[in-house]
Amino acid sequence: MAKHLGFLLLVIGIVVGCDGLVGAISGRMIRTVPDVGVNQTNTAQALFTREADVLILGSSRANHSFDCGVLEDALGMSCYNAGRDGQNMLYDQMVFSAYTERHVPQWLILDINGSMLDASWMDNLKEMNCFYGLSPACDQIIEKNATWTERMKLKSSLYRYNNTWQWLLNAHLAADQSALDGYRPMPVNARTTFKASFKKGGKQTVDERCLSALDTIRLACQEKHIRLALTYSPTLVVDTVGGTEDWIQQYADRYGLPFYDYGRDERFYSHPDWFYDMTHLNAVGAKRFTQVFVEDFNNKRRIQ
Repeated sequence: MAKHLGFLLLVIGIVVGCDGLVGAISGRMIRTVPDVGVNQTNTAQALFTREADVLILGSSRANHSFDCGVLEDALGMSCYNAGRDGQNMLYDQMVFSAYTERHVPQWLILDINGSMLDASWMDNLKEMNCFYGLSPACDQIIEKNATWTERMKLKSSLYRYNNTWQWLLNAHLAADQSALDGYRPMPVNARTTFKASFKKGGKQTVDERCLSALDTIRLACQEKHIRLALTYSPTLVVDTVGGTEDWIQQYADRYGLPFYDYGRDERFYSHPDWFYDMTHLNAVGAKRFTQVFVEDFNNKRRIQ
């Protein structure tokens, strides 16, 4: 019996030791991962490293629409695009909180779409589990939205990092780093067959957790004297009336925020060749959009 107990304790000790070793190594590699232009490294850069004057947040539409090079040249300010595919407002709160603990930007550009406000992308928050234990801002939001079983499993490094090693090793072994400051341009399709689709937008569904995250970001911007601008980037799925844009406009009016709405802008939906798919600009479209946004942004700044 004693022999079996000793063997069991040995196995437990080995597992615990391996778990701790994996956690220490993986955590250090995540904190120091180079920017190679993928979702995971972009997020790590925003959480732990970057200190730009302009921070861009949102989902894939933000990430693929705002060309940081164009912004930096026009505004004379450094910029980092931390938008991430398929993430809602909880992700934005997480990254914003961690970023501003380290550095306070002059501007936050927050690009919003409908899926960032409702609960449809809530499960995607699990993609952030690999950052658990490395940032208090991440820990707080992940724990608040996880089940008790998930919280228990998150104590294990082997669990947290089980889908992490591939991208982490690839990033550290990559020959080149991205020089695009988080912006990830989409390829241009020379034979695009897209055309704009027009519909009447319904009432925007808003999840209380997402609204709370947006409110938290807004109030933190006030407290830290960060100027907040809301945007709705171009799309070929156009709500003629109603929908997300109307909700954002009402929110912006309620709190005196600038809102730059390009969802119904004919300059973009009349150019399907500027789109990678129905809701994402390609590299040509993103450059043109960023140029237009900068013009509008500077005009509004001069008025203010």
